[in-house]
Amino acid sequence: MVGSTNDTPALALRLARVEVGGVTALGPVRLDVRPGEIVGVAGHVGAGKTTLALAAAGLLGRAVPGRIDGEVHHPLGGVPPASYVFANPWTQLTELGGTVEEEVAVGPENQGLPPATIRERVDAALALADAAHLAPREPRTLSGGELQRVALASALALDAPLVVLDEPTAQLDPDATRELVAALGALAARGVAVLLVEQNLDVLASLASRVVVLADGAVLAEGDPRALLERWPPLDARLGSVAAAEPRGTTALPARAAGAPLLDVEKLDVAYGEHVVLRELSIRVPRGAACAWLGRNGAGKSTLARAIMGLVPARGGTIRVDGTRLDALPVERRARHVGLVFQDPGRQLFSRTVLEEAAFGPRVLGARRADAERRAREALDVVGLGDLERDHPGDLAPQLQRRLAIAAALASGPRLLILDEPTAGQDAAGKAWIGRALDAQRERGASAVITHDRSFARRYCDMAETIPLTSP
Repeated sequence: MVGSTNDTPALALRLARVEVGGVTALGPVRLDVRPGEIVGVAGHVGAGKTTLALAAAGLLGRAVPGRIDGEVHHPLGGVPPASYVFANPWTQLTELGGTVEEEVAVGPENQGLPPATIRERVDAALALADAAHLAPREPRTLSGGELQRVALASALALDAPLVVLDEPTAQLDPDATRELVAALGALAARGVAVLLVEQNLDVLASLASRVVVLADGAVLAEGDPRALLERWPPLDARLGSVAAAEPRGTTALPARAAGAPLLDVEKLDVAYGEHVVLRELSIRVPRGAACAWLGRNGAGKSTLARAIMGLVPARGGTIRVDGTRLDALPVERRARHVGLVFQDPGRQLFSRTVLEEAAFGPRVLGARRADAERRAREALDVVGLGDLERDHPGDLAPQLQRRLAIAAALASGPRLLILDEPTAGQDAAGKAWIGRALDAQRERGASAVITHDRSFARRYCDMAETIPLTSP
C-alpha cells in the first residue's frame, strides 16, 4: 500500500533498550514512519511487538510502566502526536458515554474542541471505522468485533498524525477485516502515518509498505512484507507464514457432521432489552466433534455461549448437553456440564499461581487437592504451559492467559467446551497448542469454537455452523 509521503517522519524511533517489569523486553530498534506510510510489525508471542507499539505511541514510561533507553520523537507534533488502538478493545472503553457516539466523542471533548468540530470528527471517525450504525448502541452490549470498530473510531477521532494499532483484526470477522484494510488504506492515502502490529500475516502482506519482524526482543528482519512473510519454511517457525499448508487440504468444512448430538439447542430466543440477538436458533454439535461457530460480528455467537452457560437469560427454547436439559438449571450446576472461555480471559483469572488457577475448577467441583493438581498439570501440559505453573497469571502475556483459561476449563472435565475467539493474537505455535486442547476434548465430549479465523477452523475443526444475523 502506497500513500502520499513526505520527508518529515511522524515517528522517529531510536531505541537502545526497553525494560518492562525489570526485564529487557526490546533491544535496539531504529524506525521511521512517514505520513502516508503503513509499517507492519510481526513476530511471535512475546517478541516485543506491543512494547514497540506502546513506545512508538509515547505511552510506555508514562501511561504504561516501562523504562526506555533511547529516544522517541514525533517530529510532526500534534495534540496528541499519536493515537493508539489496544489489542483488547474492552480496556479502551472510558465508560464516560452512554452510547457509542458519546464514547467516540470523549477524546475530542477532552481536546476542548467546539461542538461542531466534535460532531464532524465523531461522524467521520465512525464512518471510516464502519461503525456509524452502532452510534446509538450502548458500548457494553456490543460484541468484541463491534467494540473493536468503536475503539478504532475513538482513536481516529483524535486526528493524530500517527495511528498505532495493536492487533486490530483480532476480533473482526472476514468482511470486517477487509473493511478495516480498506479504511487503513484510505487513512494512509490522506497522509496519516500508520504503525500496524498484526498477527494476521495475510493482512500485513497485502497492506503494509514494509514490515519489521521481531523475535525474542530483537529485530530479526525488515523489508518487503511478501518477501518476509510468504517464505516457506517461515522466517520464524513460531510466527508461521502466509504460505503455511492446510493439513486437511480442504477449503471448507461440512455444515453438519454425523453422530448423536452432545449439544442440542432448539429454537433459542435471546434479547438484550428490545434488541433481539438470537431468534429461534437451533444448533447441534455431535459427540466427539470440534465445531467452528462462524458469523458476522454482532450475529450473537458469544451470546449463544453465554445463554448455554446461563449467564444471559433465554426468552424461549431448550438447551441440552449430553441429554441433560440445562435451561432449567442455575449457572453453578451448568458448570459441571459446560466450560466456557471468554473473549477476554483475563477477567476469569484470579488465583495467585498458574497451577492454582488451573486447579480451581476441579476443587470447586469436589476433587481433592492432589487430584485437582494432577488434573491441572495434565491440562497445562496440553496447552504448553507446564513449565509456568509457579508464575502469577497476571504476569502472563494475554495470549498465554488465553491458553491458561483453556487449561482451567479442561481440568474441570466438562462434556462441552466452548472457546470464544481462542486464536485472537496467537502466533502459529499458540494455535497449535489450542488445537491440541481440541484433540483432548474430543475424547471426553465435544467443543465449540467461536472464531473468525477460518484457516484455524479448517485446520483443527471437524465441522462449521454459521450463526445468522437476526433481522431487526
